Amino acid sequence: MKLLRSTMFAVVLVFISIMIVSAADFKVYPGAKVDEKLTKEANDFGAKAAAGSKMAFPKVTIYTTGDTYEKVYSFYKGVGKEYQMPNVSGTKNKLPSGKELKSSFFIFDGAKDLMSSKLYAKIQRPYIGIDMKEGPDLTYIIVSEKK
Repeated sequence: MKLLRSTMFAVVLVFISIMIVSAADFKVYPGAKVDEKLTKEANDFGAKAAAGSKMAFPKVTIYTTGDTYEKVYSFYKGVGKEYQMPNVSGTKNKLPSGKELKSSFFIFDGAKDLMSSKLYAKIQRPYIGIDMKEGPDLTYIIVSEKK
């Protein structure tokens, strides 16, 4: 009986370990809140773009925080793997308002790039909406999940 319990315990531990290792490790930035309106707009846009297409769009959740881009970037640098877009230099992007657009990508599922990732996020300040208008001066965490 004792051997059976030990064996079952070992099997359960192995199973839990496999689940933890294979599970995506996205964490919401402390204090960030879901922006329901932007999340809905992004998902509605993705659904329309995917209609009649064989291309699947990821489910998007958009979080906002008043914390600086640098503070949010530092948090995700410790949680995910930063992904550098190919052929994109480190130049600064200036918006028509004169503000600098800052953005970075982080992969949370161990994938080698965004195309193969099932869970990644873009950290951006400020947000540029689907209508190409600049959002409020907040830091945005745009999480993309593929099934």
